Amino acid sequence: MKTEEARFELIFDKIMKWYQDEDKYPLTPELQAELLRWKKAREFVLTQRPLTDSFTVNFLMKDCEVSEPQAWRDVRNMKRFFASMEKTNKEWDRIMLVAQIRDNRVKASLAEDYKVVAQCDAILQKMGVGDEVEQKEDNQGKNIELLIDFDPRLIGAKPIPKLFETVAKFIGEEAARRELLIQDEEPL
Repeated sequence: MKTEEARFELIFDKIMKWYQDEDKYPLTPELQAELLRWKKAREFVLTQRPLTDSFTVNFLMKDCEVSEPQAWRDVRNMKRFFASMEKTNKEWDRIMLVAQIRDNRVKASLAEDYKVVAQCDAILQKMGVGDEVEQKEDNQGKNIELLIDFDPRLIGAKPIPKLFETVAKFIGEEAARRELLIQDEEPL
């Protein structure tokens, strides 16, 4: 007699072949029923978020009219079968979550709700999402030269002649150059 693990591997192989080519590898009615129970169990888990597997087992017993041991086997096999897809599902969920956060950020920005914009940016940063293209292209530190180009007349004040010289006069020429040059040692 085959072990439960061996039976699952046999069923798994038959179902995967069926997914690849339905016409060439048709499922028996028993396998179709088993796959349907696995799908129902997975849908129940994803939508209802039961605290324990016993809730899922009870659901299968009532909905599919199977015995309790069969329902437990179906839950266990459902986990094994769909676990092979979890990595893909998690990546898809991540892509959808990032898209939703970016959408919320745009809406908040248009509504001028900058607190929500900042929260969206923080979440995206924690997720490691952002200017990935820029980071890949330039993993070096950046030297940014800050040129003060301010026209005081914009706010109704008189222009400041020779701004750099004025700043150098108060804090020294070397310090003025240092203050006007910002170095970013680590990439963002």
